[in-house]
Amino acid sequence: MRVGMAQAEIKAGEGDAEANREQLDGALSQLFEKGAELVALPELAALGYFSVSRANIGALSEPVPNGPSVRRWARIARRYRGYVVGGLLERAGERFYNAAVLVGPDGQVAGLYRKTHLYHWEQDLLTPGNGWVVAPLQNGVRVGLLICYDLRFPEAVRELALRGADIIVAPSTWTSVGKPVLWDDKGYCLHNYGVVAHAYANRVAMVAVDRVGQEANVTYLGNSMAVDPDGTIVAGPLSGTTPQQVVAELDLAKARSKAVGPRNDLFRDRRPDLYTATQRMMEGRSHD
Repeated sequence: MRVGMAQAEIKAGEGDAEANREQLDGALSQLFEKGAELVALPELAALGYFSVSRANIGALSEPVPNGPSVRRWARIARRYRGYVVGGLLERAGERFYNAAVLVGPDGQVAGLYRKTHLYHWEQDLLTPGNGWVVAPLQNGVRVGLLICYDLRFPEAVRELALRGADIIVAPSTWTSVGKPVLWDDKGYCLHNYGVVAHAYANRVAMVAVDRVGQEANVTYLGNSMAVDPDGTIVAGPLSGTTPQQVVAELDLAKARSKAVGPRNDLFRDRRPDLYTATQRMMEGRSHD
């Protein structure tokens, strides 16, 4: 499957959302014209990540499916008969979510995922999601959705793999916050190693699309990447500093078998009877 990555530099001003959407429209069109069947955008794609506050969250957020971002993505998905995965700040009644949508070639939302693990300011303003999304495409491929900080939790990736995801797409905002090294001597950021490890450990393709640039004193790390189910890096890491649009050819058939050599299978060889620490923690929480 040909997957496009639209690594972008997003303006962070409160009035910049529409200009950001127009920029992303251009990237989407370019990638579809290069043969992409699905194109992925960053987390909160039209907004500066740290620009959201209690005072402006109502103005910056949008409903799904009738907000400006999804309407634009739906038009482009219909025009090119492809799929778009994009991040946005969702407003649903009185609640706000960091969300990712999968829009299909019919212009309809085929999947809506709300970020499970909230990061930084999100814990003050947003509601965490409480459901996983694995959505089938028309070609039979099964797409799982995660968002940025979710990738720090191996349980999240394994859950989607166990639910049958062939590929996990994660709109992201990888930042300099708390990082001892931004890019190592290979040009990788720490997130790149995690994405490869998830693919290798679960035999599932991974696509993570980040932003670049600066917002206040925070540096965005770029380095978007696409990884085959066997852990092979197919595209990226992209530049840490420059917007880029790249199409990656992923072999998703590899995700349909969890075999590791002639005798082993990643899922069959699991020992859930011994994975008791998480269960004990949840039982303890339920008694609080």
